[in-house]
Formats: sequence, C-alpha cells, structure tokens
Amino acid sequence: MKNVNKKRLMIWAIVILAVMNIAIVATVLYNRRQAGIERLTQQNINNEIVNPSVRYSGRYFRDQLGLSRNQMSEFSRFNPKFRQEVREINIRLAELRQQMLNELSSDSSNISRLNMLADSLGSLHADLKKLTYCYYLDFKSICDKQQQEKLEQMFREIFVKDIPAGPAGNRGPHRRGPGGRFRN
Repeated sequence: MKNVNKKRLMIWAIVILAVMNIAIVATVLYNRRQAGIERLTQQNINNEIVNPSVRYSGRYFRDQLGLSRNQMSEFSRFNPKFRQEVREINIRLAELRQQMLNELSSDSSNISRLNMLADSLGSLHADLKKLTYCYYLDFKSICDKQQQEKLEQMFREIFVKDIPAGPAGNRGPHRRGPGGRFRN
C-alpha cells in the first residue's frame, strides 16, 4: 500500500510541477510579447507623423523650448506669416507635381513643359528653404543660448526629413547605385 501511495504522490507532484513550468513559460512568453508590443507602440508614438501644423505650432515650441510670455509674444509676431506663406507654397507645389504627372501621363509628353514645371518646382523649393531659414533666424533671435541649442536640434530633425529614406538615401547627393530613383 505504501508503494502505491508514494507512486500516486510522485505522479501528482510531477503533474503539479509540469503545470507550474508550463505556466511559468507561458507567463514569460506573454510578458516578452507585451513588452515588445509596448516598445513598438512607444516607437510608433515617437515616430508618428504628426500634422506639422500641430507639431510645430506655438504650443509645441512653447512646451519644447520653455518659452516665456514675452518670447511667445515675439513668436506670434512672425509665426502666422511664415505658416501662411509655407501653406501657399505647399499648395502650389502639389499643383505643379500634379501638372507634371499629367504631362508625363499624356500620350506625347512635352519636354519643354516638363522642364518649365521642374524649374518652377525647384524655384518654389528654394523659396521654401529661404522662408525656413528666415523663420529659424527670427526664432533664434528670441531664444536664450540653451533654447537656441534645443531649437537647432529641432530644426535639424526637420531638415533631415528632407533626405529620402531607404537604400538610396545614404548614397550621397547624386543617389547613384542600385535602388537610386533617377540617373543622370
């Protein structure tokens, strides 16, 4: 009788230990998965493309730079004009891109029209960059040294986004090699 009871106890002990091991492994796997999901969610939040008009609004800059009321007053002097001019340029750029696509899609594309559209696009991009550096300089003039460093970092992120991502993005200014979009 003693041997039968010992065997039963051992079997139950083994079953309980096996169930506990399975539960522990399941918990570890679940927690790893949850941590991965949380990490991805946080990355998505950090990398989320927020509407630039919200991301670079007065509130955003005030919060990021710790701007005072006087600085915000100065900021509100030059910010609306900049935003309006940038908006108009972006609308015009979208129209020109559409015209270029329409010309490219036509049965007989007009090269001189495509050249004119490309020149217009380039000119508008130059205007946009000029507006941006003037805005930056206006902004920099109202900031203290520490705020200027943070502002530079914020604008560095803006300018880096101009560089195309992907395999061709790190091949230099001419983007040559496999994966490059345009070739001379």
